[in-house]
Amino acid sequence: MTVPTSDPPRRGRRTRPEPATVTTPGWLPVLARVALLPPALLYGVAVVLAGVVAALASGTTPGGEPGLGQALAVGIPLWLVAHLVPLQVTGVPLGVLPLAPALLLATLIAAVARGAVRRLGPRAEARGPLHGALVPVVATAAAAHAVIGVLAAALLTPETVVDASPGLAGVTCGVLAGVAAYAGAARPCGVPALPRTLAPWVRHGLRGALLGAVGLLTAGAGLLLAASIADATAVHDVVADIAPEAGSGAGLTLLTVAYLPNAVVGATAWLAGPGVAIGAASATPMEITSGLLPPIPLAELLPQSTPPSWAGLAFALPLAVGSAVGWRLAPTAPDVATRVRSTVTAAVGAAILVGAAASLSGGRLGAGPFDPVSIPAVPVALAVLGWILVPGLVVALLAVPIGTSGTRRVPSRPARTEPEQPDAATEVTPDEDVADGDATAEDEDGGEVPHEGVRPGGDARG
Repeated sequence: MTVPTSDPPRRGRRTRPEPATVTTPGWLPVLARVALLPPALLYGVAVVLAGVVAALASGTTPGGEPGLGQALAVGIPLWLVAHLVPLQVTGVPLGVLPLAPALLLATLIAAVARGAVRRLGPRAEARGPLHGALVPVVATAAAAHAVIGVLAAALLTPETVVDASPGLAGVTCGVLAGVAAYAGAARPCGVPALPRTLAPWVRHGLRGALLGAVGLLTAGAGLLLAASIADATAVHDVVADIAPEAGSGAGLTLLTVAYLPNAVVGATAWLAGPGVAIGAASATPMEITSGLLPPIPLAELLPQSTPPSWAGLAFALPLAVGSAVGWRLAPTAPDVATRVRSTVTAAVGAAILVGAAASLSGGRLGAGPFDPVSIPAVPVALAVLGWILVPGLVVALLAVPIGTSGTRRVPSRPARTEPEQPDAATEVTPDEDVADGDATAEDEDGGEVPHEGVRPGGDARG
């Protein structure tokens, strides 16, 4: 006789299937990818570009001897330049750094960080965004780029023509990588772009700030394109003079593309009013000072003649951007005070964004007549503040009548239709009173009369 060790399943009862185990990669491989993939890929691209330019130049330059060692050596300072690390070239400073490689690098870091958070999601979901995958991913990216930046700067010495400060390189590389990794990992971790704890007028104002900054930079890009078309002959002559061969032409093309965002910010500063200065040469819509310019196509676009009388019409573009911000914020609040607060927030935010871009776009350029390249951040920020605040306030207050928000509100309950000739002796109260149990209504003499449809005892009629 055998005794069953466990109760057999009853007939008709379904056994629950065991939950499938989700296999996720370990922390170490994913964090190693975050730490090593962007720096390695960036260095590989830098080496390839240096090798291609050197190979093209060797065919047209006498004595050119390109090699793998030379490309590997040139890739180190290019790697630092992409992280916006200031350099010393033959003892003179180079602080005007191209923004295009930095933007591409930040995009790559953000994409890798986003992918890492999604791969670690099942492991980090129970621990919350701050204690789950967000902090390890961001800290890994920042620390890896900081350490590699210090090592890369330490490999450069004054004897190698290019030099950099290891401490400054570590800080700059770490901050850029950390900000980019946070931008990519925040949303998959559940961190909202605008916290819901902020007041609605603050959220609307921050969105208006982004709209104003993007609108002004777009206007600057359009101005730069128009200037390039108008001065196409002068730009072609500069390219033909300084880059007649294939190698030098390729290098000049890469240089122009790399500094294109800097030129867009400079054109935006010109539109706002403070303008741009390269050494002794400067240009604003109202005044121009002539001077020597670097032999590059983008510098050729800086005006060198007396501005025409219609140059002041350029101010219509920032005026239109400020008006668009006010139009966007007008229907977000029904009262004056809230609209004013939203518009002020938008103006201050746009000024900070454009001012930060201006501070990153200029800097030292050697120690000669082209030094420095100045896009004054504080004057540009103050000008943007005025261009967004003044027309924005006017449009925000006048576009929508005060007391209305411009948005349709859905009524909480349908409107009731009152009888045309109610009887004073049997006048009924609203349905809400009946629902609350109030079955009587006051007549004209102040006495209580039975509610229609309700007996004196309180029982409703059938």
